Amino acid sequence: MNYSLEANNISKTISKNLILDDISFKLEKGKIYGLVGANGSGKSTLLKIILGLYNSSGEVIINGHHLKNSFNDALRDVSGIVDFVSFYEYLTAIENLKYFAMLYEVPVSRASEVLEIVGLKRNDKIVKKFSLGMKQRLGLAIALLKNPSILILDEPTNGLDPKGILELRNLLLSFEDKTIIISSHIIAEIEKIVDEVLFINNKKLYQKALSRDDGKSLVKIIVSDTDKASMLLNIPQVRENKAIYMSNDEIANSVKTLVDNDVSVYRVKEDSSLEDLLVAMIEGDNK
Repeated sequence: MNYSLEANNISKTISKNLILDDISFKLEKGKIYGLVGANGSGKSTLLKIILGLYNSSGEVIINGHHLKNSFNDALRDVSGIVDFVSFYEYLTAIENLKYFAMLYEVPVSRASEVLEIVGLKRNDKIVKKFSLGMKQRLGLAIALLKNPSILILDEPTNGLDPKGILELRNLLLSFEDKTIIISSHIIAEIEKIVDEVLFINNKKLYQKALSRDDGKSLVKIIVSDTDKASMLLNIPQVRENKAIYMSNDEIANSVKTLVDNDVSVYRVKEDSSLEDLLVAMIEGDNK
């Protein structure tokens, strides 16, 4: 299978602190991925590594191009919003977009197209008078100028009201040909749109597929050895209550794998949510 993005054995240390420890994952074209974890877990650091803003050990491969060896080719079809976007405060949205269109060497007509996509086409205010939510929309418009195949968004719902969040959700779901990575602390919103979740916990990353049809329901399983279970199934663990989590359709095969490898399964409990899992993981690491 050809993947849109691959990360292999990524580690990152900042000021002698290990932030990410030997993480790997593969992303498929046309899927939406949610990047979740506690504050300070390394989500933004990972996104900056993918965007070439931070160096790291390991390798990042984007659309077949190695980031370290073919930087421009790798990032040609990637756009992202990480931290914040700098605008020209005394220009309007369309004036900002036309400038960035020329900078990115795309047709200036694309500026009007992306403003309509994000719902800012008829706004003549200068950006200085924009609300935070409007600035979020303008940042997304800039990211869409190149019509990228990979779109990276760090906390894209910040500043949006419920209507704006719903509109953003529907917009992202309409991009069927794009690989999208969304980092967010609003877990309930992540659950509604993502195909797979990337958990960062204790410097490690776990990748789990979720079905949109099952309401993102997870199942909590209590086992005798969480370290071994996590290794066998490549899923997150919560050490303090000997728990692991998986989706409903994974139960039968996973339990068999555990039992065949001498890991006892004590209890299976349904109706755990993705948010439950994240909270439990954070609380477990803080104890």
